[in-house]
Amino acid sequence: MAIRSIIESDLSGKPDAATATFGLGDTWYEVDLTTEERKKLEEALKPYLKVGRKAGKATPVKKRVVPETTAEEREKIREWGKKEGYEFAERGRIPKTVMKAYDKAHGIDRSK
Repeated sequence: MAIRSIIESDLSGKPDAATATFGLGDTWYEVDLTTEERKKLEEALKPYLKVGRKAGKATPVKKRVVPETTAEEREKIREWGKKEGYEFAERGRIPKTVMKAYDKAHGIDRSK
């Protein structure tokens, strides 16, 4: 027994449609169109496609990695850093250089 899928046009309901994908702004759209409907869409977009540029792939936003530490551990790191001569603010983020130096001095591997 064979199973056959028929894709119908989202515009006309006619069979033998295929999915067309296009984007506008930051939104991507998919619509099922027959061959004739797809040609009409391409004709309507032709002036814009002629003068437009292909966009590169979107670069993923780098996820900020914040080491998991407790308030007590951060206090110890701050005390250690001050004793070792590092200069940084009493509050806020502990500089990466201090964190790395502390971890190295104490044999801690936070890359896991």
